[in-house]
Amino acid sequence: MLDAIARPFGLLLLFLYNITHNYFFAIVLFTVVVKLLLMPFQMKSKKGMMRQQMLNPEIQEIQKKHAGNQQKMNEELQRVYREAGVSPMSGCLWTLLPFPILIALYQAIRKPITVMMGVSKEMLASGGAIYEKLQELGYNVQQLAQSQIGATKFINDNFDQFSQFVSDGLQKMDFTVFGLDLSAVPSWHVWEFDFSSFAVLWPALGLFLIPVITAFFQWLSTKVATQLQKGLPGANVEQLEKQSNSMMMLLMGPVMSLVFAFMLPAAMGVYWMVNALFSMLVDIFLTKLYSKTLMSDFAEKEAARKAREAELEAKRQEAERRRAERAELQTENTSKKKQQQKKKQEAADRALEWQRANNPEEPKYEPSRVGTRRYARGRSYDPNRFAFNGVEGAVSDTSQMDADLADIEEKLERAAHEDESAPDSPQENSGDE
Repeated sequence: MLDAIARPFGLLLLFLYNITHNYFFAIVLFTVVVKLLLMPFQMKSKKGMMRQQMLNPEIQEIQKKHAGNQQKMNEELQRVYREAGVSPMSGCLWTLLPFPILIALYQAIRKPITVMMGVSKEMLASGGAIYEKLQELGYNVQQLAQSQIGATKFINDNFDQFSQFVSDGLQKMDFTVFGLDLSAVPSWHVWEFDFSSFAVLWPALGLFLIPVITAFFQWLSTKVATQLQKGLPGANVEQLEKQSNSMMMLLMGPVMSLVFAFMLPAAMGVYWMVNALFSMLVDIFLTKLYSKTLMSDFAEKEAARKAREAELEAKRQEAERRRAERAELQTENTSKKKQQQKKKQEAADRALEWQRANNPEEPKYEPSRVGTRRYARGRSYDPNRFAFNGVEGAVSDTSQMDADLADIEEKLERAAHEDESAPDSPQENSGDE
């Protein structure tokens, strides 16, 4: 199944190899062709990403306005995306497409005889013609189960013995370019390199440099993409600064490329290296291309957004002013009585001050006066009406009290005299008889 998916990519790589007769340039052209085929997806993804970034001011406004209502915030965000014709998931397809291509290319590099040349699997299986010929010439056919690279090299070195299989699609293929075997896996054990001469050192050192250059281009591509985003309108510069200063964001992609490039054939590292360089150039081109066309749209939307914000701010200020007026009016109404009392007291104090200033003599004592009001307690007010001789509650006239006491004593004496002169009871009289 995987070989069938990788077959079209293997045919493309073989076609480019037959044109250039150079495995390195075939890989480079393969990368460029694949990038051109995927260009429409990248253009759509880039345009959607730039539009989405230009919506950042409006998105931040919605997030701030509906921070406490997640459902309402999601509805508003979906409305904004729909009106702008932007899908938040539009960039996912572009990021996922390179992975199956990468797997297909690896399958083509690992199995050049069946995937690239199209030789049937039966001929390489036990009992097959090519299998028997390899075994006859002393090749370890057990390696065919893991990789066909070694068998391809053996066939290339002894092609006269395999010329009979040209009609089956078998052909010569040389993986060596500039003295480097691109089918070999680079080694990071630098201490094991032979530094006796450059000619001996170069095959190992050249393969070692491929993953290093690949990681560098990955890092450079990330830095350039971040700088391009900062220059776009609506960009969150603070967040982008944090991302660009984050070691995790900067090193994650390059480190992964470095590790995998040391685990896979060098041809995969060449693909990653060229792909990173070409992607960076395309990103720069598309950013400059779409910036001109999208800038006018962003300017119009930004002007409309600012006008809407100004209108909302004016309404808010008007509402605040009206609220303040209502509060002031309510305060004046509720404290009207107190204000009147305060004004009267102030007027009385002013009158008293005026009287003292214009009539310095000691004023006549008037018990009923309160301030400037002469009869505030009534005209007949007497502060000592309940006191006699300075004793509170005493009365000046006691004749009536004496007469009442005499009357009570007389009544008591008369009652006692009547009790003494009363006749005996009828029972006592009947007993005497």
